[in-house]
Amino acid sequence: MLRGLLTHKLRLALSALAVVLGTMFMSGAFVAGDTFAQGFTALFSTVNQSIDVEVTARDTTPGGQNAQLGTPTALLDQQDVDTVSNVDGVAQVRPGVYSAGARLIGSDGKVVGGTGPPQQGIAWQDGDPLIQLRQGRPPQAPDEIAINQGLSEDSGFGLGQTADVITLQPRTPYRIVGIFGFPGNRPSLAGETTVAFTLAQAQRVLLNAPGKFTSIDVTAAGGVSDETLRDRIAAALPDDDVRTGAQVAEEQQSATSNFVNILKTGLVVFALIGMFTGAFLIFNTFSMLVAQRTRELALYRSFGASRGQVNRSVLLESLLLGLAASIVGLGLGILVGFILNKALQAIIDAMLPVGGVVVRAYAVVATLAVGTAFTVVAALIPALRASRVPPIAAMREAVTPDKPLTRLTIAGGVVLGAGGLLLGLGVADVGDIPTWLTLGIGAGLVFLGMAMLAPIISRPLTTAAGKAFAWSVPGRLGARNTGRNPRRTAVTAAALMIGVALATGAGVFAQSAKAGISNAFERDVNAQLAVTTSLSQGPGASVGFPPELEQTMAALPGVTSAVALRGDTVNLNGSDRFVLAGDAQAASTIFNLKPVAGNVRQLNPGEALLDQPTADALHVGVGNRVTMRTARGEPVTLDVVGVFKPNQAISSSLISSADAGGFRSPFAQQGFVQVADDSQVPRVRAELDRLFADNPEVSVNDQSQLIDQANNFVDILLGIVNTLLGLTIVVAVLGVVNTLLLSVFERTRELGLIRAVGMSRAMVGRMVTVESILISVFGAILGIFIGVGLGVAIVVALGDEFLSLTVPWGYLLITLALAIVAGAIAAILPAIRAARLNVLQAIAYE
Repeated sequence: MLRGLLTHKLRLALSALAVVLGTMFMSGAFVAGDTFAQGFTALFSTVNQSIDVEVTARDTTPGGQNAQLGTPTALLDQQDVDTVSNVDGVAQVRPGVYSAGARLIGSDGKVVGGTGPPQQGIAWQDGDPLIQLRQGRPPQAPDEIAINQGLSEDSGFGLGQTADVITLQPRTPYRIVGIFGFPGNRPSLAGETTVAFTLAQAQRVLLNAPGKFTSIDVTAAGGVSDETLRDRIAAALPDDDVRTGAQVAEEQQSATSNFVNILKTGLVVFALIGMFTGAFLIFNTFSMLVAQRTRELALYRSFGASRGQVNRSVLLESLLLGLAASIVGLGLGILVGFILNKALQAIIDAMLPVGGVVVRAYAVVATLAVGTAFTVVAALIPALRASRVPPIAAMREAVTPDKPLTRLTIAGGVVLGAGGLLLGLGVADVGDIPTWLTLGIGAGLVFLGMAMLAPIISRPLTTAAGKAFAWSVPGRLGARNTGRNPRRTAVTAAALMIGVALATGAGVFAQSAKAGISNAFERDVNAQLAVTTSLSQGPGASVGFPPELEQTMAALPGVTSAVALRGDTVNLNGSDRFVLAGDAQAASTIFNLKPVAGNVRQLNPGEALLDQPTADALHVGVGNRVTMRTARGEPVTLDVVGVFKPNQAISSSLISSADAGGFRSPFAQQGFVQVADDSQVPRVRAELDRLFADNPEVSVNDQSQLIDQANNFVDILLGIVNTLLGLTIVVAVLGVVNTLLLSVFERTRELGLIRAVGMSRAMVGRMVTVESILISVFGAILGIFIGVGLGVAIVVALGDEFLSLTVPWGYLLITLALAIVAGAIAAILPAIRAARLNVLQAIAYE
């Protein structure tokens, strides 16, 4: 077995390639995820390394846990600072102010940083070991700021220059007097932008709360442990949150762990899909190896080797091959993990402290175990087939013919039927099993069933497709060669089928989502123009425009209705709910709000319109009252004057702008304008552009642009999915290459004979190319058929208003065309090798 492996080195390399690719991406996913997570761990450790204990106000405001990127409302005061200072064991106290939402305007008139890492503001603290002044001095006057080095480099602003900054206050000019960095010569901690104000100015523009603080950082005296000091401060401030620096770092790391875990899981899932695809290639490879070595294995049997010995020989061969290939894949995966980590950091515009790679023991063990197991399992059936070779086969010139396809076809039909039944149950949502599980198992059975039925389908399909090449002798021979061994053709095409099916299913879902979004806008939004903000920082974010401009927009010539919507999370009767404040009558007109009870009308102070799910959850209706508590205001009682059916444009309750004074942010986040005549839209848009010319975060868009923006996320998601599925396609194309190369070895004498009777090298190359194209087209057709079915099943099962079933025919045609191109590319190496065979040596080949 060892001599056989080493004798056929090319065959060995081709067999190992699929395992190498699958394990490479699997280990790369593990390494990238672990390195990314370790980067955040190191980052948070760096941020909190000078903090022994941190004190923050306990956030009991509505939605406080979900409004961390908005303006802080749970604050401390000077009395809290004095209390902490008097605790035994406190060496130093540093009250601080921090808030997201300090945006510096660049020379191009746009916010520096855009939608990347946070744009944050702080109060300058003398003696803060985390902040290192690189140039200039700290801010000392209300109109002075210091900026971090990364922001200075990105914006081009330096010492002495004036830059505009937007906070809770409108766009205001400040003079830059200092530039600072962070330990380790870092221009930023993780790509964020930071603007430092004086303490009093930070309290005013970041918190709108003079004399208040967001946190108190405490340094312990010598001999006092962090835990002891924490407990003492907690006893003095029982109503606040007191944690050690290590606990703060752990909580901050935990906040990012979900994102990292989802990211890593997604990468590993696609790597497993690649491995599953590779299993078809491994199975095909070992099947061909066994077929080519029939006489060799029969000789072993004639010398006295038992079936078990032959079986163990092939399995041991697959074990060693899988382990060796997995080791190579692991090594390459570490490099891929490094590249992926850098790419991820570039995508989120972050610079994490870990510059190398993190390789954990579980990643090594899992990669080697999965890669080896996949190889052995894929080789199991060929191994059993090898052990059944009778000794008399050593006397034959030809290999043992394939068995009939009857049993395989019947079994495939049963499996496919079971998969189709489960998909139907999932679509109908029958039974207690979760829909996603029913659909997942059904999809897996459909894949398996089609793979089992593929041999019986391959010959008629490839024969029909081969008529396109019947005008030439190489074309006719290539088509006949494809149908000669339907099992081999089917297994080779099945690998491509998986990737194409998943990509096609994703395409159907994405196109249905985009059509659904477009339909929702056309159905639920009557406004031709919308005023939107470029940044989204969660409920109560400080991005937006003054809601008073609602009246200005409504008064523009040609405008029939306008609304400015200001949103935040509030507490209604003890339940946290997101609500909108604005002109309810205009909102009703613009968004087609349909009343379920009462009237949808203009609201007076102290009145509310509830969406039906909220009214049902709170068990209230028209004529009842609800108590609303905002983040900043006192509780108020609202009369429910109407209940409406939510739609895709408005799904939150509405209150009067007069009752929104306690919202975290004073700004409206979006506005909509309805114009009487479409011919007036350009003029109204120009007026709106002039109205918001001084606000770089606000843009005016028409409905088509809003639809494009909404669809942009779907396009990005589809691009990521298709990129990752590209791994599967690559493995499948390599499977075609592998199959054809091994087929060339198997048919060496045959190729020599057809060359001897007059076929040229070019004709041999064209013949192999036709075979490759037909295999690829067959796999693509199966994949498109299954993918469309799966996509339709998922869309129908979800039944969401944002989904409108659409089959992207253009996408499918492009997929089929790419399959033809992939087949032509896959044929290059096998065609060259077949064309270069020496005629005499080929005829004499055993």
